[in-house]
Amino acid sequence: MARANDFALTYLAAHERAGMERINLAPILRRILEDPNYLFGEELQNLGGHCPAHGDTRKEDYEKVVINTLLAMLYNDLRDHLMARMPLDGDGHVILPNPPESPHGLDVADPAGLAAADPDRMVGFLRDSICHLLDAIIKEWAVKVMVEEERCRAEGTITELAAASYVLAQALENSVLHSPSGYDMVSITKTGSHTALHVCWNLVESAPLLRPGLDAAGYEDLARRSLKQILPLAMGSLGMLCQFMAAGRIEADDHQAIHPLRVDQSAFVYDADQNVILLNADLIEPTAMEGERHYTGCPAFYANGLINLYMEVVLALAVRYDVYRRLQGKAA
Repeated sequence: MARANDFALTYLAAHERAGMERINLAPILRRILEDPNYLFGEELQNLGGHCPAHGDTRKEDYEKVVINTLLAMLYNDLRDHLMARMPLDGDGHVILPNPPESPHGLDVADPAGLAAADPDRMVGFLRDSICHLLDAIIKEWAVKVMVEEERCRAEGTITELAAASYVLAQALENSVLHSPSGYDMVSITKTGSHTALHVCWNLVESAPLLRPGLDAAGYEDLARRSLKQILPLAMGSLGMLCQFMAAGRIEADDHQAIHPLRVDQSAFVYDADQNVILLNADLIEPTAMEGERHYTGCPAFYANGLINLYMEVVLALAVRYDVYRRLQGKAA
């Protein structure tokens, strides 16, 4: 029987074998909370005071710590904004938009069409729709952050949100990782939210494939209890995350989050003794870029409750659109 923490331990050990050391952002975030001026100091720019640093440490590693720390700070506000701005109908259901140029050909205003659609087509449509909804709210949030920064600049004041936004913009502009691709706070946040939604959908969709015969409440309970087994993915490096997702066949060739979970996936396994879904530790392979020595994990991991919020949204959609029942028998 696999232990509940087998994946996490194997994952961390593989990072070590790849020559990488984890820099925990939580102490850095606490330091900023105690002294906001730390944001503008040299220590944050130097691996957040992490010692020792090898002489050949890549510039990208230094950038990673700064950028992910600032994003983690900002994502606490993003979480609150998402909760406040999520559109709900009178029954508390998320109001989904029709995604533009959707390949699925469905309409949220046509429940009969959704009910008649092939289950994978229906799930793909829901994935596409919630990604577009979150993209719109994230863009709105980014405008709010920029307005806050401009207000502070005009008034000669500073807030934590404005300071983090300002330092992040400077870091991204000078980044060898992000500036060549034109990545900014919005694009990074949208990409990260899609990845989080994709993993949450995969967990939800794996439940009826791996454990047939439950009702919707049973599947929701199984997925909710299993989320903490999936969270270690967010603690690792981007390279290791991509390696695992590719090995487990849960990442499409186009890297889009709109594709339903494949029947031949091997990333998720069901442990009957513990009655939870676990990640398959056998798929982990040490992976690192040349010269990469440090990793922090996803900034959303450090924003309390943000990944859980994504999961709650997916769980709510799964129940409302009868995803569990409709995916029953897909494996057959």
